[in-house]
Amino acid sequence: MSRRIHTMVRLLLAALLAGGGAMAVAQVPAGYWTIEDYLQRHPEQAALTEAFTRRVRGPALPLAEREGGSRPRVQVAVIYPGLQSSGYWRRNLVAFRKRARELGLELDLQVFFSGPDSGDVQLQADQLREVLLQDPDYLVYTLDTDLHRELIDRILARGDGPRLILQNITTPVRAWEGRQPLIYVGFDHAQGSRILAKHLRGILPGGDLVILYGTDGYVSRARGGAFLKALEGSGLRIREGYVTDFLAPVVRRATRDALARYPQLKAVIACATDMALTAAGMLQEAAPEREILVTGWGGGSEELAALEAGRLAATVMRMNDDAGVAMAEAVALDVAGKGDQVPTVYAGDMVLVTRQTPVQVLRGLEARAFRYSGRDTEAGSAPIPDAGKGIPQ
Repeated sequence: MSRRIHTMVRLLLAALLAGGGAMAVAQVPAGYWTIEDYLQRHPEQAALTEAFTRRVRGPALPLAEREGGSRPRVQVAVIYPGLQSSGYWRRNLVAFRKRARELGLELDLQVFFSGPDSGDVQLQADQLREVLLQDPDYLVYTLDTDLHRELIDRILARGDGPRLILQNITTPVRAWEGRQPLIYVGFDHAQGSRILAKHLRGILPGGDLVILYGTDGYVSRARGGAFLKALEGSGLRIREGYVTDFLAPVVRRATRDALARYPQLKAVIACATDMALTAAGMLQEAAPEREILVTGWGGGSEELAALEAGRLAATVMRMNDDAGVAMAEAVALDVAGKGDQVPTVYAGDMVLVTRQTPVQVLRGLEARAFRYSGRDTEAGSAPIPDAGKGIPQ
């Protein structure tokens, strides 16, 4: 473990103990439109979204070939926090590239990966500066921290930079009204939380819960805030919210702290895959006799395997590849001069899966969710090169 990670773990553990185990996270991200509010404000977006969703769900409709049969070449830079257990980011890129090829586009992809923890935010900023010097046609980025937002704001203010796709966020920024990115694409964090909360309300009559957050950023606020709201009026009590910065030692210590302090603990709610798997392992090791549920987030291969093994109780499963397909469709329309047919927001479908979900149902959902990334490597489909810290396997 590097000196930076050692220091971060010590600081987080000190804060954990000093605060009695809890680190506060704001319940509602400020400055964003919900999808519902945005559609109310822009009713013309409803028809665009409906038509675009049909494109994403359906087979690719290739662009008209250029004279001589050549394919348009598009330079795309991608900066993702992809160095984590969840396969979401890697699968997203595979789906993006394969769908783009079906649409008649040749993508020149330059991919930068980093970790999801707060210590890598500056690295992502450095990667962004390097990318902008190369002047790509499109930039795929994410928005989780204040620094992300500040950097994106500068790109949008320039007006002559790359066309921007924001990944893993589906709530438009209010301050960018009139100069929004080409598309926000991903899965509605609040909807996912409501799905999980409804399930827990149905199977647990009461008891204590704790939430494991990643960073104190947008995603944690959106997922955690909606979950808290959805549990109001139930017999379930959120006792603590632990900000772990995705660091396994902190997740383990937070889980052990919750075990010690809450004898009526019924469930650990993890806002991301890494934390869910680590917490499940910690509970299995420290309290195998206690019936404590662990929920995940995303429904990738790692979580589905843990569900089938009984280590996770439930997760909200994204139709993963639809986000990559949506990115390809947006770029294809824009390249064809039909950018006005791209909605501001695309949010993919999600479903609840539990350890009681029949295996054949899981296999069917996997086939749908991983319709591109789950395929065997096809001829002409080279590995995605990573210009950053290394692509996760």
